[in-house]
Amino acid sequence: MAIAREISPLVAKYWTQRFSLFSRYNEGIRLDEEGWYSVTPEAIASDQAKSCRDVLVIDCFSGVGGNAIQFAKS
Repeated sequence: MAIAREISPLVAKYWTQRFSLFSRYNEGIRLDEEGWYSVTPEAIASDQAKSCRDVLVIDCFSGVGGNAIQFAKS
């Protein structure tokens, strides 16, 4: 895949985990170098969001939005 060659060596190890970070990665997800290592994997973010149902959540440090997406879905 051409995009893999454009990935910085600093985040190359996260490239293989891209679908555990965002299951719909190929649908337009783009991350900067900090986003690759700081995003919460989707399954963990989903579990966290399920435990916070029916409460107001303000994600002040949303980063690339992994947690915010799951909070919005729950």
